[in-house]
Amino acid sequence: MLCAIVWSKGQDTLAADWTQYRGPNHDGSNPEVMRTDWNARPPRVMWKRAIDPAWSSITVQGNRAFTQGNRRIGSENREVCIALDADTGTEVWAANLGIADYPDAGTGSLDGPRSTPTVHGNRVYVLTSYLALHCLDAGTGRVLWRRDFPEEFPGTRVISWQNAASPLLAGDRIYLNSNVGSGSLTAIRASDGVTVWNRETDRMTHATPTWATLDGIEQVLFLTSRGLVGVVPDSGNVLWRYAFTPSGTSTAATPIATGGYVYASCAYALGAWTAKVGRSATDFSVTATDFKRNNAHQNHWSTPVAHEGFIYGIVESGAPGRTLACLSLESRLNRWTTRTVGGQNPGFASVIKVGGTVVVLTEQGRLVLVAPNPDRYEELGQFQALTGKTWNHPAYANGRLYARSVNQIVALEVEAARPVVPPIGLAIGVPASPVSSVALEVSSLDGTPLTEAVATQLRVETTPTLEPVPAWSSVPATFRVDGTRLRTEVPLAVSGSSQFLRVRSE
Repeated sequence: MLCAIVWSKGQDTLAADWTQYRGPNHDGSNPEVMRTDWNARPPRVMWKRAIDPAWSSITVQGNRAFTQGNRRIGSENREVCIALDADTGTEVWAANLGIADYPDAGTGSLDGPRSTPTVHGNRVYVLTSYLALHCLDAGTGRVLWRRDFPEEFPGTRVISWQNAASPLLAGDRIYLNSNVGSGSLTAIRASDGVTVWNRETDRMTHATPTWATLDGIEQVLFLTSRGLVGVVPDSGNVLWRYAFTPSGTSTAATPIATGGYVYASCAYALGAWTAKVGRSATDFSVTATDFKRNNAHQNHWSTPVAHEGFIYGIVESGAPGRTLACLSLESRLNRWTTRTVGGQNPGFASVIKVGGTVVVLTEQGRLVLVAPNPDRYEELGQFQALTGKTWNHPAYANGRLYARSVNQIVALEVEAARPVVPPIGLAIGVPASPVSSVALEVSSLDGTPLTEAVATQLRVETTPTLEPVPAWSSVPATFRVDGTRLRTEVPLAVSGSSQFLRVRSE
């Protein structure tokens, strides 16, 4: 493998966008540092406006924010993808995607699309409730290509409560947990909509697939009607399975991969599953499996976030209310639970992580900052952001928190002052054998000690070639302080291919 290293500082400003459901790293987090002194300095409302009903989340790229809605057009209710000016909230365009109809005991006139648009470059990808995948021009909303899977494959079944899974984009592949012809695990080429592979007979769920690196191997994880499955991104070949039967009514939380563990959950008292997943020789194996068949550990549709071996999320325990819980992946037990978050029951709240802070958006529209403390519930601040039922995941991009309820959307400025990053240099360690990852060391060129605050400003990016114009993509990496330097470890590309790496600061 050829691996060249370059470094840069503060050039070509790197936008910390939130381009997919659950963020740029597919884990519900943004590494930016957010201001948390809300009691002294509350978030500043940049704009707030009414929005068409939906349970969709928000994605952000540059000066555009994207979501979905249920809009009356002519004599029909239609699902629309909506583009807003991220600075003002003004609607830029709305694309008509198809019928808006939710017959399975939905939420009436306030019901709407469940999935979230994915944005990359000048394109937006949206999967509707009725399994039509649209590629839209990000500037105008014009349809560039479209796949209507029930139309293409007669007999394709749209599951009850309709589709809620969002498109997962990695490279030039869109991964779908969706009934497509004879299979439900599908990769679509992002450039032209052509099917790359369609595998397995698992029935789809409402859970969005996720990207993960387990034992140095990149893979796509799906939570299906038959349990958890990890597949090779390029071929769809199955690397491993953890078989179980989640809820047939609603399995909507995205699986979590962290520290070699994979965690999955469903609703309706059917519980949560955890397993260690790793390689034995050349094959993957699933060990240390655990099943908690009760509502004290399960999530409904709100996906939790992981932090240093613990999972913070909303569990069903305590109905008719809900509970915020801290689950230990090692013991598979809750370290603590609380039914009061921001002075109220969280209800069907949602959770993301910004920097080192857990952000809870309660069902009543209150944003609450929580320290990821495994020993106790530690509240840092709160702000009433929205009115209306709030089952939608928030998003964070470029110093702003974006949140929406079923019929209202808001943008809040919460950016923290960023530390000054000195000129930096980058060194690479000798890859282990077999080559799967490499250690990176960042030091300052003027001898200034590098701190954790500086670490949050650094990004690792990769490209397979420097000619003619390199297309850099981000690599999930968390820097740790080691004396006056910073260190991290990142996965390498497939053996035999070229890979260039760089570290950038904002």
